[in-house]
Amino acid sequence: MSYLALYRKYRPQTFDEVVGQDSITKILRNQIKFNRVGHAYLFSGIRGTGKTSLAKIFAKAINCPNGIDGNPCNRCDVCLKIDRPGVMDIIEIDGASNRGVDEIREIRERIKYPPTVGKYKVYIIDEVHMLTKEAFNALLKTLEEPPEHAVFILATTEPNKCPVTILSRCQRYEIRPIPKALIIEQMKKICQDIQVTMSDESFDFIASRGENSMRDSLSLLDQIIDLKDEAGHVTVEDLLAFTGMAEKQAIGDLVKLILAHDSAGVLSNLRNLVDNGKDSILLMDQIIEFLRGVLITKTAKDTAKEILLCSPDDFIIYQQLGKELTFDRLYRMISLLIEEKNKLKYSNLQAIIVEMALLKICLGDQQTALIPAVETVFQNNEKKPLLQSRPHDRLEKTCRKSEIQAESLKRPAEYEIVKSEISKSAADVISVPAEKSETTNSADEGPEGESDKAPVHAKSDIKIKSGSSRQDGMLFFKMLCEEIGKTNSGQAMFLKRGEPTLEDETHLLIVYSPENRNFYQFVNKPELIKGFEMALLQKLGKEISITIKLEDENFNELDLVEKTLRIVNDQAVKIINAGDEL
Repeated sequence: MSYLALYRKYRPQTFDEVVGQDSITKILRNQIKFNRVGHAYLFSGIRGTGKTSLAKIFAKAINCPNGIDGNPCNRCDVCLKIDRPGVMDIIEIDGASNRGVDEIREIRERIKYPPTVGKYKVYIIDEVHMLTKEAFNALLKTLEEPPEHAVFILATTEPNKCPVTILSRCQRYEIRPIPKALIIEQMKKICQDIQVTMSDESFDFIASRGENSMRDSLSLLDQIIDLKDEAGHVTVEDLLAFTGMAEKQAIGDLVKLILAHDSAGVLSNLRNLVDNGKDSILLMDQIIEFLRGVLITKTAKDTAKEILLCSPDDFIIYQQLGKELTFDRLYRMISLLIEEKNKLKYSNLQAIIVEMALLKICLGDQQTALIPAVETVFQNNEKKPLLQSRPHDRLEKTCRKSEIQAESLKRPAEYEIVKSEISKSAADVISVPAEKSETTNSADEGPEGESDKAPVHAKSDIKIKSGSSRQDGMLFFKMLCEEIGKTNSGQAMFLKRGEPTLEDETHLLIVYSPENRNFYQFVNKPELIKGFEMALLQKLGKEISITIKLEDENFNELDLVEKTLRIVNDQAVKIINAGDEL
């Protein structure tokens, strides 16, 4: 007899031999024992978990006259005949190749004939979701009211593609993915039977590659056993070389280089692994699995060893790295790698995508750490932030300054403003000539009627003096940005683009210039403003309301006071009317 693949040779013959589907096998056995066999069943689930095997066992069990606790005896004439290919009472149909309405009509014509061997005639339609719409419609009536001797068993990996009218006529059973521990246990039994030995690490690698599918795992094992030496032993090195996977020690070294922000070391290490025959896509899978191990160990502590089914040495490595990493960084690293992995199936530059993904998680935290230093550096007096801006920010400020200068050239001379030097030892006073001043102090005029004194002493309607609202507002604003930056650096960065002013002891006003409209739209949301107020309450111990406004873009429509503030461009000064005390 020709060689049988392991998944065929060790296909379960009774419900008791089915791995990982105890609840479903219990239901099916009881239906047979108590004569409650239905007319239509639907088995759905991922590949290689036992859908077809369950269908064949069930078909044999309902026809076996000598059933034992709902299981077929596998010794009687009926069981032996059913095991032989070509028996007329068990009809297996491939839905992918027999998907038309003509094939379904043929089933309808033949179903009326009684079985020749057992009690039931069973139709097993595999990959039933591949049937056409017309074929499903032709099957509906027969599926709902088949003859008493007929039973339909439908199997599919995609039940969502089956019409609801079909699903509602069947008893639905979801075949669960098989746990890795059960797959390893089954492989050990098979290896013992065929006299092949492997380490626990090798079994773990094969089961991981099988992805909860018994058939996939046994298919890979079928290839691995031929790597055995004369003593019948398969080494881990041969297994890794064949599958293109790296040793866990190599993956651990690569992760340590990433945590150390050694980008050159990461690229060099990755290149060495690829040059030694390791698949770059599988390497990304292994890194994700490794980081998952660290995360679960950090979360579940001692019980993580049972969850991961890892060796004691691996568990120690996970514990050590878990102490160096925060939950947030682990989440970000795993999420980024999964996101980048999704790009691999759409690109031919897979090796480059893997390199860029590793560089992202290697350098990502360094870039985040530089944000506070790059964005905000306060002067010693902490009155006004010195913005160490990026090139495009400096360009925005230059353009803004040019706009102000151009606007001042368009205005008449009487609107020009002379700004005095602000000194701590003297009152800071700036005068703005009235728009239509008709009186002049003759004592201050020169021989030709010109003023000998600086314009700051001329009579004016509007005067500006320094105040503390800007300084206090800046202090509260700095506290707010620091507090928000602890949890959300992006919000803090956008918040810093505004100009703060403390209007009174309980109200902070933040104004955004027109060129910062995008930042204004981001932070000017009720839920964010409420969060900012809560942050100040926690920091200061008192309630301070916050208002966020956008500066008016139309300069010509502003009054003289607002124009003055725009041109002076210094919120550290305070405007008062002429005649008020300074």
